[in-house]
Amino acid sequence: MASNTIVTRVYDFLKKYPPFSYLSKEKLMRIAKKVKVQYYGKNDALFKQQDAARPFIFVLHKGKIEISKNYEEGTKLIDICDEGDVFGVRSALNGQPYIGNAIAGEDSLIYAIPKAIFLKLMEENAKVSLFFASGLASGMPIIREGQTQSKQRTSQLHLFGKEDAPKFMSQEDILIVNPIDDVVTCTPSHSIRSAAQYMQQRRVGSIVVIDQDRKPIGIVTDTDLARKVVANNISKTLPVKEIMSSPVYTIEPNATISQYIVRMIRYKVKHLVVTEDGTPETALLGVASEHDILLMHGNDPAVLVKRLLKARSVAELSKIRNRAEELIINYLKQEVSIDFITDIMTEINDALIHRGLEFALNDLENEGFGKPPVKFCWLSMGSEGRGEQLLRTDQDNAIVYEDSSAEVAPIAQKYFLELGKRVVDIMVACGFSLCKGEIMASNPKWNQPVSAWKDYFKKWIYVPEPMALMNSSIFFDLRGTFGELDLAKELNGFILEHIKDDHSLFLNLLAKNALKNPPPLSFFKNFMVEKSGENKDLFDIKLRSMMPLTDIARLLSLAEGIPNIKNTFRRFDRLKTVIPNRESLFDEAATAYELFVRTRALNGFRYDNSGRFIQPTDLNKIERQTLRYAFETVENVQLYVKHRFGLSLQ
Repeated sequence: MASNTIVTRVYDFLKKYPPFSYLSKEKLMRIAKKVKVQYYGKNDALFKQQDAARPFIFVLHKGKIEISKNYEEGTKLIDICDEGDVFGVRSALNGQPYIGNAIAGEDSLIYAIPKAIFLKLMEENAKVSLFFASGLASGMPIIREGQTQSKQRTSQLHLFGKEDAPKFMSQEDILIVNPIDDVVTCTPSHSIRSAAQYMQQRRVGSIVVIDQDRKPIGIVTDTDLARKVVANNISKTLPVKEIMSSPVYTIEPNATISQYIVRMIRYKVKHLVVTEDGTPETALLGVASEHDILLMHGNDPAVLVKRLLKARSVAELSKIRNRAEELIINYLKQEVSIDFITDIMTEINDALIHRGLEFALNDLENEGFGKPPVKFCWLSMGSEGRGEQLLRTDQDNAIVYEDSSAEVAPIAQKYFLELGKRVVDIMVACGFSLCKGEIMASNPKWNQPVSAWKDYFKKWIYVPEPMALMNSSIFFDLRGTFGELDLAKELNGFILEHIKDDHSLFLNLLAKNALKNPPPLSFFKNFMVEKSGENKDLFDIKLRSMMPLTDIARLLSLAEGIPNIKNTFRRFDRLKTVIPNRESLFDEAATAYELFVRTRALNGFRYDNSGRFIQPTDLNKIERQTLRYAFETVENVQLYVKHRFGLSLQ
């Protein structure tokens, strides 16, 4: 056992990193006392692929551990562990050989935690189990950064189809398993071929073999088909009972997520059959798989991003993106800062765009269009360009591509327009509506070479008519999200360069535009609502609260020549450092903007829409008063712009 000094050092280190940071001091001290401190020199192997599992999970204290896998063509580096990363979990807990190599990239100190202690910890703590869910499913190191604290709640399993199931289900509360109507079943006498066909048709990884009373008597997985049928050349005409795994491992319908994870590890299975009483003696209710556990781990946005980038179809992209809605709601309920939530959602949306483009590019190549004829960049604009999109509102996107010769130009034009149309359709399938103004990459006007885009920007800056001002509010927030990102940087640099050269006419007109929507309160301090139309008597939080702040943040950033910052929060933060004596004003502006974004998101989830139009009677007294204070900040920021640019409020 380690000395008291070493135990304290181990405790002080572990408490900084999840999942150990979730534990009480008493529990973590008990773990620290059992830790074995191990030293590995550079190039030493902790374990190699197919080595027998050691009864420890490992935490890197100092140094660097390189995780790699052996393939026929050679060894490939998969990941690099940094301080606080956990690895070797899956093999330690299920006893199976290691699926990769762990080599010290430099002199390293490792904390080895005994398997028995860790199993008990997972059984007792749902949050710890969820933390390891994705790693257990993949076998890769568990690397978590930027995690937010969340409320500790017991995770219960519910089946789809329950009338009282909430519309948005927290991954901390509910494990979504395949409902009975979606479970693929067969009888013992069905042929192996027919069972495999059922699985393929329904795109599932398992089929449950049941008797006449719908009691589970066996299960066949895609792994069984590969190992028992294909590898051994077994006839597919044999009955499925010849290859099924029996008896099945079952679980009760109200089991916690921790119990699911630990039981799968203990039994060394990837599927658990849910029955009425948790035994094979009662009827089948559903099936839970490692895949379901992974999907449940939605509180870790890294898992969602990873799954988006590995999605195999547009339908799967849409399904995974739907899970992000639950993630946002959980964060909003926990009152996580809006700038953190928008950062997370930007990563998720960017991953969706990335994978959608890969699908479209692959389809174009397979259909004879070939590869992109020149380099290109997908541009996100508007709220997505600023990295502020929480709700799935309409799209604002475009494509810029390299200038080319007269021979290549028409080919490039045709290719990228087709690419734009396909990606826009994919975004629609994933819940993002079409832009009513057609500011999308499917519109030839916004799918152009670099020179054409520069012509647009020069015209908008030097001939700033009303339409030019509207376009600048969208296109000047452009951000490259896929492809040759230097093309987006080139356009952003071009914008700043020409605004700097302009004799301030453009900026003055932008300033007037930013002041056209006054603070949204009437003389009697009532909310200014729409007077007619389908949104009559509703308050437009986008037009009357959010746009004035986004417009002013953009205006002042352009005026100060601030490059490469598009996000409204970060623009105000940067402006504090370049405009003297206005720190408190810009702090208040960022706080007000956060309130508006949060209010709109909550309203959108409440009514399943864009959240833009709010019923004032939905707000309680405190919410109304808080918004009024925020409106005063809008007025103060507008007053600053008025005085700086020598304007009068319209």
